[in-house]
Amino acid sequence: MAKYQLPPLKDEKLFEEFICDLFNVIENTNTYNNTDFQTFGVKGQNQKGIDVFSVQTKTVIQCKLKDTRKKDTELRKNLIEDITLDLEKIKDLKIGFERFILVSTFRDDAKLQEFVNEVRNQQNLLFHLYYWGWDTISKYAEQSEMILKKYFPEFKPKSVKPKVELPDGALGKDLSKKNYISYLIKRYGDWKQIELNRKNEKFNWASFNKHIMNEFKATGINYIDVRYFEKLVEYLNNRIDKTTFGRNRKAKDLKNYSTFDEFVNGVLVD
Repeated sequence: MAKYQLPPLKDEKLFEEFICDLFNVIENTNTYNNTDFQTFGVKGQNQKGIDVFSVQTKTVIQCKLKDTRKKDTELRKNLIEDITLDLEKIKDLKIGFERFILVSTFRDDAKLQEFVNEVRNQQNLLFHLYYWGWDTISKYAEQSEMILKKYFPEFKPKSVKPKVELPDGALGKDLSKKNYISYLIKRYGDWKQIELNRKNEKFNWASFNKHIMNEFKATGINYIDVRYFEKLVEYLNNRIDKTTFGRNRKAKDLKNYSTFDEFVNGVLVD
């Protein structure tokens, strides 16, 4: 039973990102920060009937944002047409899957649920086919404080979290050094994104952070041993310098980042 009557999202891209985050929470995937579910391609590319996918759980998802002000009969008819069309498109999909879920901002609907079951039986589909309406989506969204905070901040339940005490020698206990590392990480990600824009790709922040954690044997930036600070700075500086944008700036004798002392004193390189 829904507690907050969450309003359906009205932005198509935001809805896709919401569904991606939501399924990572629902499935509790074992990758870094639950990031196995990813959005598939970008707008303008042939998305072959899906918007979100997970290789680990063998699931593909199609997101259908609908204007819920329209009549139920019209929305139901549109969704039936969408399902029929998307089932044709996914025949060319090169990703193995066992579940195809169509999610919509339209409510849960018995006729649509009966339709997808009928289609699966009639076409002898080799995968499970589901329809999730907004009622089902909301039920799961309400169970995640992270989801509520990010997408529905006005419905975020108030709670007092116990303060997590960092161990002695943790980077997070030295705020200046921790903030400087965050500054360098953001610079690398932003400049790397400039290269990826040409390929219509997104920089994978989660993957990069995971690489850092593996490199410095920590569960998060705050938990990196402060003794590795200089080594971590050198590592990030090298990554920044090797970006296309970083190499071009160095060729012009321009600095790519502030030193730690400059950062502490508020001197930031553009």
